[in-house]
Amino acid sequence: MPLIAQERDMHLPSDLKQPKKDATPNGTNADTRDTFHDDDAFHHLPKPQQSILLLHGPRQKYSLHTTGQIPDLRAPREILVQVFGPSTDYRDVRKAAYQEYLVTNDFNVARLPSHLSVNAGAALGVAFISALLALGISLGLNFANVKEGPVGPDLWTVARESGREFIPEDVQDEAYEGITEEERPILGDWFAIWGASSNTGRAALQLAKSSGLKVIAVADVVRHGSSLLELGADSLVDRQDPSRAVEIIRSVTKGSLRFALDTVGKKTASHLQEALQRAKEGGGQAHLVGLTGLPQTRLSTIKYHSIPIKIFHHAPLVGERAVAWLEELLVAKTLSPPEVAIAEGGLEGINRALDRLRDGSISGKRLVVPIEHSVHKTEAVSNGITDGVGDLTAPIGSIEYADKLNSEPSRIKFAYWVPNVSGGLVISKIKQRTKWDLDSNAGYAQIAERYGFEYALTQIRFMAGYGADNQHESVSFSQAILHHTERLIVMAALLPGPWNPAVAAKQIASIDNYSKGRIAVNVVSGWFKQEFTCIGQWWLDHAERYRRSREFIACLKGIWTEDQFTFKGDFYQFHDYPLKPKPVSKPGRPWPEIFQGGNSIDARENAAAGSDYYFMNGNTLEGFQTQIADVKERAKQHGREGQVKFAVNGFIIARETEEEAIRVLQEIQGKANKEAVEAFGEAVKSAGASTANKTGMWANSKFDDLVQYNDGFKTKLIGTPEQIVERILLIKSLGVDILLVAFLHYDDDIQQFGKEVLSRVRELEAQGRGKDEAFEIRLTGDVYRARPKDVESCDGRTTSVGV
Repeated sequence: MPLIAQERDMHLPSDLKQPKKDATPNGTNADTRDTFHDDDAFHHLPKPQQSILLLHGPRQKYSLHTTGQIPDLRAPREILVQVFGPSTDYRDVRKAAYQEYLVTNDFNVARLPSHLSVNAGAALGVAFISALLALGISLGLNFANVKEGPVGPDLWTVARESGREFIPEDVQDEAYEGITEEERPILGDWFAIWGASSNTGRAALQLAKSSGLKVIAVADVVRHGSSLLELGADSLVDRQDPSRAVEIIRSVTKGSLRFALDTVGKKTASHLQEALQRAKEGGGQAHLVGLTGLPQTRLSTIKYHSIPIKIFHHAPLVGERAVAWLEELLVAKTLSPPEVAIAEGGLEGINRALDRLRDGSISGKRLVVPIEHSVHKTEAVSNGITDGVGDLTAPIGSIEYADKLNSEPSRIKFAYWVPNVSGGLVISKIKQRTKWDLDSNAGYAQIAERYGFEYALTQIRFMAGYGADNQHESVSFSQAILHHTERLIVMAALLPGPWNPAVAAKQIASIDNYSKGRIAVNVVSGWFKQEFTCIGQWWLDHAERYRRSREFIACLKGIWTEDQFTFKGDFYQFHDYPLKPKPVSKPGRPWPEIFQGGNSIDARENAAAGSDYYFMNGNTLEGFQTQIADVKERAKQHGREGQVKFAVNGFIIARETEEEAIRVLQEIQGKANKEAVEAFGEAVKSAGASTANKTGMWANSKFDDLVQYNDGFKTKLIGTPEQIVERILLIKSLGVDILLVAFLHYDDDIQQFGKEVLSRVRELEAQGRGKDEAFEIRLTGDVYRARPKDVESCDGRTTSVGV
């Protein structure tokens, strides 16, 4: 359809070539071979094999088989190609897609010009041929009338001249009776495409315009209008209100619309039918082509067409003319290839890629799965990032790539929340492609560290909270992840009360030795009263919980660094305790890094007195500046000036447009688990609004904020990758050292963030961005400035906060 190939691939691989039947290895008469009847007397090489995907039933996932046979050749014009594009010749398994090698006809293969990438070329086949046959055969458009660029074939005539023996019987009516000579389109006729932003729609738009038709493009105008105009659309109609769209089509065409193509389905084909019906009521026949379906109720004034794909595969003359013109269009650069989205993982990644298409996370793009990955090849690609020596050229998604990506000492570092509890990272009933088991998390961690993440944070829960019905224990889970990774530092959350500092210090020191210094801790003071009381722990008030945490941190540091540790506090006491072995000693890291968060004055005081990093929830620009300045001043008073670093929590929604990202946010919040969010809001009163000065975490969080349980939405990393990059650079300029992020779909979003956001941050950092706070605020600061607005906080009071 047509299979897109580079010329070097259009032959049988050397290990697959078969000798001619009359070939004889020793030069003797071939007939002498007939004297040997026992074939088992000879050695036999195993048949070459390939990886293939098989579908065993409707609505099932494809299963990968690595021992599939290479297809054999059975006809003179068949060739074997390495797959660079899809095939719709599904009636013959040798020609089906989702395998590394397949058989095709030589008249169905187009060569790629050198200026066009293989990934872009792979997306052309189905869209181009579908549009070509719909217009050229079903509607009878004559491509020989092209005024600019390479002149095309008159496929309507070519198909009829091919001979009925080459036209499959079930499409002969379409080829010979579909449209008469008198009804064929002429220069200036209107042509409507419903689903014009699809790849077939875009191809049809370009082909129709090149042949002199006027085109009405029906699509999501907000998202795709600009690109459709660039392709030549004469009129844009938004698809959101179908009745209104029909009226606009009638008005624009003044009732003269005779030709239409639907690329979406039966329902939208019915809308086009309505426009055609009204246009031709009482007149001659109109023509409607349905790519995926046609209306169930049909009208006598309309001729209905299905695209005769089989003609391309069975009629050599049609196939030759089609691919020859495609090659000419590509060389002349008069056909714009579809936009593509690259899905990693080779054949093994196709199920995940198809899920992305189904859930709408990819729209207006053709999904391409590079086949090299299924045979474990990695392509070294330069991403334009410099490390002061030259281009960063390393296999993308490799440890080497990540090492070079993170070579600049002044970089902002990236961490991600580990989903070791069920329910994902939002308290919502929206579908989340995020799993909480170890195998999935090991995969997330491996992807993360190979795309530039340096830290991961495991969560601590002893019982269900905010809907997280299942919870893996944080320290053991952290250790398991460390054994699956090479560079990643994992922060294990510890909860003073349930944990004694002696046990915690021993656990972490041992794991630090196992992992060669890659464990850290996040000390949380607790907000969930029932979690303490259910396991027989005292529930202390806010100030006391933080005072206990302060002692806990002091004990950890003392146990890890002193030969004989003695401590006399109100919560913990030690007498000459000798921990051995100590944690791994590294330059600039005397102990495993200690993280600790909270918005309250108690939390800030703890950070200033003993923590290495202070975690902040999402906030306004002024809120971040105030917190950072306050902790720095307190650290100075404790004699720790410059010793406390800062980390910020944020939730990432990166989409092609800001509007799409906001719609995802609205869907998350609109499908919030109301009972769980309200229960969470009630539970965190004691951690936020109940503090003496009302500055604690969640004190000013409203319902929509609590749907992401660490105020991640407030960090406003929601928009296009470019917008998110700019906001991260602003956050860095404020003095933030680590950005801790979470995602809706961990199956896809970690890698997407690494490729589209993190790498771009590194590129701009190399150019000096993210260092000048005033400059970054001028560029992006308005996004974060506080704007007073009356909102309801989680305890029902109305207060004025920054939103």
